[in-house]
Amino acid sequence: MRYIRNFILNNFTSNKVPYSAQIEVTLRCNCKCPFCSIFSLPKSYTQNEMSTEQIKYLIDQIAELGVNALSLTGGEPTLRHDLHELIFHMGVEHDFLNGIATNGYLMPKLFKENNIRGLDYILLSLDYPTAEMHDRMRGIKGIFNSVIKTIKLSNTYNIKPIISTVVMKNNLHLLRDMCELAENLSCSIELYPCDDIIRDFPNKKFQIKNISEIIPEIPIWAKLIKSLRNEYKNVLTDSISVDVIEKGGFGGFGDKKFYQKILRCHVAEAYLFIRHDGFIDYPCKIHPVKSFNALKHPIATIYNSIEVREIMRKHDSYSFCSHCRLGCAIMSSMPTRWKTVYAKYISAALNGQL
Repeated sequence: MRYIRNFILNNFTSNKVPYSAQIEVTLRCNCKCPFCSIFSLPKSYTQNEMSTEQIKYLIDQIAELGVNALSLTGGEPTLRHDLHELIFHMGVEHDFLNGIATNGYLMPKLFKENNIRGLDYILLSLDYPTAEMHDRMRGIKGIFNSVIKTIKLSNTYNIKPIISTVVMKNNLHLLRDMCELAENLSCSIELYPCDDIIRDFPNKKFQIKNISEIIPEIPIWAKLIKSLRNEYKNVLTDSISVDVIEKGGFGGFGDKKFYQKILRCHVAEAYLFIRHDGFIDYPCKIHPVKSFNALKHPIATIYNSIEVREIMRKHDSYSFCSHCRLGCAIMSSMPTRWKTVYAKYISAALNGQL
């Protein structure tokens, strides 16, 4: 009912409300993944983390705005000692559909030392079906076993575990094994391709060198995902996402001839992302055109400002949007259109894939 309320407001009135929000509680990370530039960021970019009270203050504002879903991410959010307190605030004191995105290494410790109340789901990074391969890729010995243990603990505590696999050239042939592993663990799985993410900062851009050597062939990925969806009910990567990515992603220029006409990017209006330092970037966290300090200005005021509304209207017409195929951008945009809402949520639920 809450999603229907926001859908009506966003499509038939001038009162827009984000469908989901995410708070980046830290930019610190204990992994060194070859497809991610976070570990290469200088300390000057990763400092100035918000305090517990500051994050709670923003959670309160997000709730007042009428957002349905809220998640915590990083970096690696389990590096914060107050994570269980933040989870309680968003999941118990506020009735969000909520979750965290984590590499899983410290999750068993978090379960052991804290009473985790109010958490709906855990999005766990897992790229290979064996400990040797996954530990080597993530750069931490024992991280595979920690993920497996976290999945089992999650099921015990009635928290939905979701495996998030970054699909690369060297694990493309292992995706069926990943789906089989997830099924045996009573776990859902999403399988999105690695992408060339350029992180824009005021004075510098950060990009992984030779990223093209890691990114899989998209047609091969798309064909395989469609096949796996028919074989396994636990695959969350939906057909709409596959089609959007396969046909070129977001963007495209000249006489409104975009790469695909299935879905435009609605991240600026549908998805609220708050950085570790309390700033909100528009249109998205990767390519900020405008940044606002949410610790100094009410989130509702920022979201409804003339500047942000103008950015919303441009959708994915910026030059940096060209061929963007980020899964988070696609999924955040889906609730804005009935056709994609049906394909992602209603149809998936009826088919047992949600």
